[in-house]
Amino acid sequence: QPLYSEKLSSFEFGVIGYFDAIKSLLFPIFIFGMTSIYMMKYFKEPEEFNKKLLFNTTFYLTIFNFLILGICYGGILLYFKKFDIEIPLTPFIWIVLFNLIIDNIKSFVLINLRIRKKALTFFLIYTSQSILNGLIGYLLVIKFEYGVEGRMFAPLLSSIVLLPTLIIILRKYVSREFSINIFLKNFKKAIPLVMAGYAYVPIITSDRFFLEPLNNLSELGLYAIGLTIASYINLIFNALSSAFEPDIFKSVTTNNIKKLFKTAFFIFIPYILIILVYIYFSEKLVSLLTANKFLDATKYTNLIVFAIFFQGVFWFFDKIFIALEKNKLKLVVTVITSILGIILMKLSVDNYQYLGAAYAKILTSILMASIAFAFVYINLKKKLKLI
Repeated sequence: QPLYSEKLSSFEFGVIGYFDAIKSLLFPIFIFGMTSIYMMKYFKEPEEFNKKLLFNTTFYLTIFNFLILGICYGGILLYFKKFDIEIPLTPFIWIVLFNLIIDNIKSFVLINLRIRKKALTFFLIYTSQSILNGLIGYLLVIKFEYGVEGRMFAPLLSSIVLLPTLIIILRKYVSREFSINIFLKNFKKAIPLVMAGYAYVPIITSDRFFLEPLNNLSELGLYAIGLTIASYINLIFNALSSAFEPDIFKSVTTNNIKKLFKTAFFIFIPYILIILVYIYFSEKLVSLLTANKFLDATKYTNLIVFAIFFQGVFWFFDKIFIALEKNKLKLVVTVITSILGIILMKLSVDNYQYLGAAYAKILTSILMASIAFAFVYINLKKKLKLI
């Protein structure tokens, strides 16, 4: 990040943040809830069925992804033309689209490594992606000075380099028996998850879509930098949550509430401590990570990190919803929060602009986690017979 800050302007960071929002917008339709369906079924089915399920899910999902790729491009192109978006569309949109397809394959590989307790392989894949991303990003942005294009190409190129390894690992956990019926059955079951995913997208991305029309891309760049730096904390949560995600599903499936509480403890206690330390040293960290160029991003990152924390709390309850097979209930919670969140974001941006957007993210995330907790508590009480 410090090296990128020397070569990229705040406008270019704004471009990166904008296309990150587009990627979040397209993610639900590309993954189509299939990782959640796979996890939901894994602890209830025999190994041979799980291998067959994994093969048909990844195979037909990839075909589905290529079918919708052109549709998504056309939709985004029309949006850019209709609203006269100043940010260039290509090549960035193609980078986003192909990244989504490869990310799906990587997700299924990492899920299986976690479930099967292959910690070393998981660590090597996870760190290899980060190292390759950093190395390729350095070459493209710093060495060859390709600017924002190089910065956005780096994750795609690192994923392409890793793709053969991912496929080799995946082949060990699949049984190559074609059955489109398995995929279609899960496809139908996943529809509420996809709808919930799209209801969730405005909660995550509406800030940038409401801020872009303010026509202050430099300030949007500072906001995007604050968001990016805050998301580094989220990487820690991703590591913790990834390690314990199978335990959430297993705890709910086996009615082991003690293990569920223990899992929550091991995820959130370290996470809270890390966030507190981060906030204490945030100004120095922003200075270090931006080569002392974008210190004004500190005010945004200190606020957004709280929103990210409560999004993590919601993530925990969300996995319980899926393990309980309450997909429609998850949709209800997300839709309610999304509607309220969009209204809150619109009012906050209109009245307080960029700081208003940051505060709106916090309030929306708290609301989302609170509603989810209420519904999870009621349903767990019924399932675990705690009444």
